Amino acid sequence: MDILKQRATCLRLPKRNSQSLQVYLPLLLRHLWTLINSSEVRGPHKKRAQYVFVSLVLSSLTVLSGTAYATYRLVQRLHQLYNRVNELRKPSAVLRRSRSQTQLASGARIMHVPDTDFTNGIDTHKSIMSQLQRVKQKRRIFIKPANMDKYEHDSFIFKSVGQKNAEHSHLFYSKFFNQMSSLLSILIPTVFDKNSVLLGLQVGFLVLRTWLSLFIARLDGQIVRDIIAGQPKRFLFDLLIWFMIALPASYTNSAIRLLQRKMSLNFRINLTRYIHDIYLDKRQVYYKLLFDVKNTSSVLKNIDNSITNDVTRFCDATCSVFANIAKPVIDLVFFSFYLRDNLGSLGVAGIFINYFVSGYVLRSYTPPLGKLSSASSAADGDYYNYHLNLINNNEEIAFYHGTDVERTKVNGLYDTLMERIMDISNKKFKYTIIEDYILKYTWSGLGYVFAAIPIVMTGGSPGNGGNASSEQVNMRDFIVNKRLMLSLADAGSRLMHSIKDISQLTGYTDRVFTLISALHRVHSNKFEFGGDRKYITDDAGSVTVSSMKRSHSLSKPPVGEDLIRGTIQRNFNGVRFENIDVIIPSVKAIKGIKLIHKLTFQIPSVIQPDSSTTNSIQDLGSMSNISTPLMSGPGSSLLILGSNSCGKSSIQRIIAEIWPIYNKKGLLSKPAEKDLVCIPQKPYFTKSGTLRDQLIYPMSPDQFFDSGYKDALLVYILKEVKLEYLLKRAPGWSYLDQHDDWRDVLSGGEKQRINFARILFHRPKFVVLDEATNAISVDMEDYLFQLLKTYNFNFMTISQRPSLIKYHDVLLEISAEDKSWHLQTLGTDEAIVTIDSEMSELDTKLREVKSWETERDELKKRLEVI
Repeated sequence: MDILKQRATCLRLPKRNSQSLQVYLPLLLRHLWTLINSSEVRGPHKKRAQYVFVSLVLSSLTVLSGTAYATYRLVQRLHQLYNRVNELRKPSAVLRRSRSQTQLASGARIMHVPDTDFTNGIDTHKSIMSQLQRVKQKRRIFIKPANMDKYEHDSFIFKSVGQKNAEHSHLFYSKFFNQMSSLLSILIPTVFDKNSVLLGLQVGFLVLRTWLSLFIARLDGQIVRDIIAGQPKRFLFDLLIWFMIALPASYTNSAIRLLQRKMSLNFRINLTRYIHDIYLDKRQVYYKLLFDVKNTSSVLKNIDNSITNDVTRFCDATCSVFANIAKPVIDLVFFSFYLRDNLGSLGVAGIFINYFVSGYVLRSYTPPLGKLSSASSAADGDYYNYHLNLINNNEEIAFYHGTDVERTKVNGLYDTLMERIMDISNKKFKYTIIEDYILKYTWSGLGYVFAAIPIVMTGGSPGNGGNASSEQVNMRDFIVNKRLMLSLADAGSRLMHSIKDISQLTGYTDRVFTLISALHRVHSNKFEFGGDRKYITDDAGSVTVSSMKRSHSLSKPPVGEDLIRGTIQRNFNGVRFENIDVIIPSVKAIKGIKLIHKLTFQIPSVIQPDSSTTNSIQDLGSMSNISTPLMSGPGSSLLILGSNSCGKSSIQRIIAEIWPIYNKKGLLSKPAEKDLVCIPQKPYFTKSGTLRDQLIYPMSPDQFFDSGYKDALLVYILKEVKLEYLLKRAPGWSYLDQHDDWRDVLSGGEKQRINFARILFHRPKFVVLDEATNAISVDMEDYLFQLLKTYNFNFMTISQRPSLIKYHDVLLEISAEDKSWHLQTLGTDEAIVTIDSEMSELDTKLREVKSWETERDELKKRLEVI
């Protein structure tokens, strides 16, 4: 006790202003540390010193970390306020544009997104903030370039794992672990990744929370002992420690939830970025997925729902399952070691035997939540997609008065969705009854039994030869053991609950894995459009792999037996088809539906790489003289004429490389990507974009301004296509910045003229027009084709209207009956004879008009008599 008196004497400091808390607190901590390490101090004094020391250290760290973070945020916001005030003081132009993103040479991007945290975080300086609200707050975000090597490497991993089929997708099957291990390489790409740090911090806080729970349990027993012993000073002292330790305990619980949420968001960012880089790649995976017949699940049918909802659910479920498993496991380890000293090894073994028996029983009654969750997600996607289809086609449905039919279909999909959701609830009902009875009540009752074993075995009560001190000790041990047993039971129950969560996680994992596997399969350079190798034929039509002896699912086809054997020549100064069979992509591959046989044509008819006659005017972008474009010789033009479903639009699909060339002798020669524009039948308009965005599509606004283009060029182009009246809807040229749903604002003819405006803006050497003027009046159609000739474009027109012959040099007629084609040069004797024969047929019909009118009058007289 001498050391206690000496330390107490040292702690009696005179009351001066200089002896503040910052001097007293370190001295107190050194005193407590000396008491803890001293061999002379034993019993309750040493334990209380430990309690006080731990409570002070943890509370001080919590306060310091919170203060440091608050100071950092305050300095950051003041710095932002200072920069914004300086921006307001600087003179600026009336019109100033800032780029929303910057594309670097490495492929990385720097994006500037709105930052609302600054304006929401400060309430003072209202006069300054009222000015700052007029300034767009931007936050700079750096996005790394896409790592295509990793995507190519991962394609083999997903393909290998996908081939290992399993009947069920539960925890104890390898399919779940294989799928999860493949996805973890995306969620946590490297050991030093930010998500690895967050994962390590979460584990550290989980261990700290378990240790704090053990510390609080012992402190709880000490407080109960103080109450029973009637020691108010010790009770108040322990209560003070209780409130001190509550601060780091609360901080720890909040930190675990925050880290779990941040890790889930980071997982979602990594996974979504990974999917977007493949799905929205230049290989046009978003379109070619239509031909991936190897996977008929609802994941690809409702891919929009899979990319948004399934990815979010998977990330949330992954982080939740990790926390729900890690915390109980850590509790079981810590509490078991502590309870072994009080209950003995046999008691701890009995506890774990109880857990294993309970787990076996609950496992046998666990419903297949993975399949049920997957089915519910599929029904949710169907219901969502049908509403989306209803929104996109609302006008057409209103014209047809199809409300009753659509209501029936929507109600049917909704009933299916509710049935799937109720099925999950019904399957959980019996399981929840057994689960609550075992986990809440049976385990709690057994907890009382195990906690009372030491007291019953020792018989330490006053009536049995004990004393008041032993009774207090037994009460304290019972309280501590009871609290730990209840915590242990709670840990076991959470661990059992996590089995149910894992069952749901398997459903989300399977859907996300299926999605990424399909994306890799379609993204591959060897994607075969869902073709089956048993239909491979040679050029003569004989089957080379036809018998059942060889599987149609060979992983590597023999040399020379690829499904797609055509050749594509790029950077050609024209468009050339040589012996191409136009075939609809299907599982039959080359044996599929053939629309055109051995198609061969070329535009221009004579290729002169160095000749200016094959080039359209490319000088509008220089803005030197946009009103008088230079003439550099006429361009070539081809009209593809035929009836419906004869394969006209399929030619454009082959030129755009979204349809394959199956036959070996088929050759497609096409210009570079920047020199070719394909205009589809249905004009496309970006969602909620400006009018400028529609005119320059697919160029982005940032590229437009970075390249030095001005709005004056767009105004000139609008005048060229007779759409300058659109600018009069707003003062000046501000209508170019108007955001609207242009698909509904513009008429059919205006949409098609916007397509011609895009052609004038991008100035490609070759243009493919598919029914590009079927909604335009005859006079405007004549003007637009003359405009193409004025600017010397080489263009191909796909149509079923013979009246367009006069605007073209070459005619390609396609017959749907015998899959044949006929190519002729307009202006030749053959073409003139063809036109003369058509004119003579029309003259013959006109001469018969009078006889038809006489027959009509006779029929009217007969009707009057009747």
